[in-house]
Amino acid sequence: MIKIEKQYDGVTLVDIQLASAYYPLLVDLAKHKHCLTYGELVTKAKEEYPNRPEVQNAIAVSTGRRLDVVRMFTSEHDLPDLTSLIISKGSGECGVGFTRNFDPKTSRDKVFAFDWSIVTTDFDGFLEITKKSIKPRIPVKETKALELMSSYYQENKKDLPKSIRESREQILELIMEGLSPEEAFSQARH
Repeated sequence: MIKIEKQYDGVTLVDIQLASAYYPLLVDLAKHKHCLTYGELVTKAKEEYPNRPEVQNAIAVSTGRRLDVVRMFTSEHDLPDLTSLIISKGSGECGVGFTRNFDPKTSRDKVFAFDWSIVTTDFDGFLEITKKSIKPRIPVKETKALELMSSYYQENKKDLPKSIRESREQILELIMEGLSPEEAFSQARH
């Protein structure tokens, strides 16, 4: 259990909830041998799950984090990596978080060759296990999150890359989900 708990150190409840919404959409993409951009995936999820607030509040910039949870699920179930089907609008390829560790074309070939009709789109069992494995986090209101983010930035800006400013939305969202500013900045850097 320690290994599982360590694996979910940075995972939030919102990450799991969104991954559970994205997973069946990714299976459908795989069946049709199709890719989407991060923004298109978020839009499609919002259309499919109009009554799920976490889905309606999702933003494309933090989708990679949620796809990491989907990758954990597919890995634990010996399935091809569905997250290779989500690409950046600008580059037309998977994000750097994916390409740094995996070959997108090889991953997609495996996804497209797999018989997805034999796989359940039920994420519920995984959802329950991961909920138990993650650390409970207390959500933070936006005004407090802005204050925490600003304070951390001011105290650490000499050690932060200039590009961190591009991750402002993601950092704010992570702090609002209950991650510490240090954790949020760290995850935004990866």
